[in-house]
Parts: sequence; structure tokens; C-alpha cells
Amino acid sequence: MPRKLTAVAALGAAALGLAAVWKLAAQDGGSTVRDGVYSPAQAARGERLFDSICVNCHEIAEFTAAGAYLEDVDGQPLWATFDYVSAKMPEDDPGSLRPEDYADVLAYLFDAYGLPSGATDLPVDQDSLEAIRIVRPALPGS
Repeated sequence: MPRKLTAVAALGAAALGLAAVWKLAAQDGGSTVRDGVYSPAQAARGERLFDSICVNCHEIAEFTAAGAYLEDVDGQPLWATFDYVSAKMPEDDPGSLRPEDYADVLAYLFDAYGLPSGATDLPVDQDSLEAIRIVRPALPGS
């Protein structure tokens, strides 16, 4: 009998611990690109940058068409994409833009992909961007 009680108590403690971890994850890192993590003004700035710099090598369809960009990074922290883009783009002058410019371009891509905007600009610091996950836009009926 004591062995069963111990096992039940251990199982209960594990369940409580797991619930606490899930709650903490929801508070600390539960944000996704579906949560309005960029502003409309930021997306507009990003569109201007895309049209003046990025369009030299890219078309917007590369990032928005079925099977495109966001699907390759689905579920990953936004920091990984921001870090890659800010270190590798533009290809002829990598890392030459300000961090805010890279965030603006990403905001434009999210807007073009149909993700909702919010009240504030997408941040540029690693901690904030690691707390945001890239997920596909919600499809009608989903």
C-alpha cells in the first residue's frame, strides 16, 4: 500500500511540475507571429526597403507562395531567421542594413503572408525574438 501511495504522489508531483512548465512556457515564449508582433507602419517601411534593395535578388512570391519561406522555418524562433537575414543579406553587401531595417523587411514579409499586425514594431533584440515562434498563418476555418 505505501508503495502505491508513493507512486501516485510521484505521478501527481510530476503532473504538477509539467503543468507549471507549460504555464511558464506560455508566459515566457508563447508568442507567435500570429499574435500581431509587428506594426502596419513597420510593414510599410519594410515594403519600401524590399522594393528598393531586396527586389534586386528576390521576388515577394519566394516568401509567400505555397511551399515558400515561412513553411521552411515553421516552429522555429524568429531570432534564427532574423540572425540569418541580418548576417547574409543583401547578398552583395551582407549585414549592411540597420537591425531595424531587417526587422522592417521581416514585418513586410509577415504582412504579405497574411499574418496580423499589432500596435508595436517587431523588436530587434535576441531575447525578444527568441520568444516569438514562426507559425503558418491561420487558414479560414482552422
